Amino acid sequence: MNRKSKIISISGIVLIILIIGAYIIFSDKTICKAVEVEISADEKECIIDESDIKKIIFKEYKNLLGSPISIVNLSSLEKKIESHPSVKNAEVFKKINGILVVKLKQKVPIVRIMPTTGKNFYIDKEGSLMPVSKIGSARVLVANGNINFKYKNNRITVGKDTTITKHIQEIYKIAKVLSEDEFLKAQTEQIYIKQNNEYELIPKVGNHIVLLGDIYNYENKIKYLKHFYINILKKEGWRKYKYINLKYKNQIVCTKSNK
Repeated sequence: MNRKSKIISISGIVLIILIIGAYIIFSDKTICKAVEVEISADEKECIIDESDIKKIIFKEYKNLLGSPISIVNLSSLEKKIESHPSVKNAEVFKKINGILVVKLKQKVPIVRIMPTTGKNFYIDKEGSLMPVSKIGSARVLVANGNINFKYKNNRITVGKDTTITKHIQEIYKIAKVLSEDEFLKAQTEQIYIKQNNEYELIPKVGNHIVLLGDIYNYENKIKYLKHFYINILKKEGWRKYKYINLKYKNQIVCTKSNK
């Protein structure tokens, strides 16, 4: 390293030290000028927005704007934001110019539950329940029919909370398998639970109904369905059958459509 390079390098280090020193000295007096919220998701759709997060922030710090930014406890605020059922994780930090920044990642729903009583809600990839959004609906699989469950917009997860009913657990299992397969995800529109607690799948293409039956062996049933779609139905036509019955072990029984 030549003399000129050494001088530039040392000057850069000194400048960084001075900036850090100035930040430490003046940060306690720096006034909060604004709050910035950045939301990212694995999918394009957002089901939470800035206003949801700012409500949490200004509930904790009512007079934040115009007050010293040092009053904000960053780790505590991160935990508060992460307590929102639709937030996967959050990072909160202060800028030297007095701006509080929140970067967060939202959860990605895979199914929307429409119970017979109570509010609609989503379940995400990891099995977390999430409230529906006021800014729009996520384009995901819908589950309805004989579903009795009242979600209270709290942070609960399938498999970890005893209040979650058997139907919700089973819907999540079926929806997870469907959502992880791009072909079946694009093909399936609805999961319907009949009064006898058997499951039906309603496709986006064709006029048939898939009779899945009970939850037993559901993964293999869905594999057989994909095989049937790709190797049989694509050749014979999507409107040939009225029912595709997967209830019987290692069998697919079809009822032809009258049309």
